[in-house]
Amino acid sequence: MAIVNYIERHLKTYTVKQHKHLFWEIIYVTEGKGVFTFETGGGFAYQKGQVICIPPNLYHYNNSSSGFKNIHLTLESWNPSRNEPILIEASSYTKDLYTLMELSYKYFHLPTTQNELLLSLTHSIVAILDFLIKAPPASKISQPLQESIINNYTDCDFSLDSAYDAIPYSREYIRKIFIKEHGISPLAYLIEMRIDCAKQLLIRRVSDEEEYSIKEIAQMSGFSDPLYFSRYFKKITGVSPKEYKLTMLKDNKLSPQ
Repeated sequence: MAIVNYIERHLKTYTVKQHKHLFWEIIYVTEGKGVFTFETGGGFAYQKGQVICIPPNLYHYNNSSSGFKNIHLTLESWNPSRNEPILIEASSYTKDLYTLMELSYKYFHLPTTQNELLLSLTHSIVAILDFLIKAPPASKISQPLQESIINNYTDCDFSLDSAYDAIPYSREYIRKIFIKEHGISPLAYLIEMRIDCAKQLLIRRVSDEEEYSIKEIAQMSGFSDPLYFSRYFKKITGVSPKEYKLTMLKDNKLSPQ
């Protein structure tokens, strides 16, 4: 199981001499820009908001003419899918990683922190890193739309039109890029997330005696009209919401919540 065994910050720094670590080093750039150079040859430029992952036992050198700041940690017993230096572009996901790194820094340096808390934070850090490394990079055109859908899909008043309008490209071009990168249209992506949410709600109970109604499930998963929800659910899954729940019960896939 992976664990953060070291975490620190660099205040404004210009040069970090050549060195290596026994474990993977994860660096989030909080300010400035610079260049990493590796003993194996080559390297890459970095800037604020990006994440750099450096494999164990690889000598590296960090230089910045204007200065940089970062928060960095080492991960013991982490085995990602790639064994090479990795540069992860800035996104809302790297910001989430930064939040977890800040929390890890805080609790790592508290003498009373329990190991279970650090393990939980490490688990979340590793999960986001694995996602960022394995997931194909989304363009700056489709990513804002994807994030808008993820953040608002349960809102019945959410409009794809407003999400499109926030991106400085034509709707057709954004849609084309989104389909190319995700394999489905933005509308299909939104509906898929709402249907997946409804599936989870269908197998939950409010209490031991009470279940969510179809109307409640529709609204909680982003559908303002329960009839429209039921029709779309059947169109996507092949069965009605009630039939889906009965099937789950029959197949013993539904456990008490």
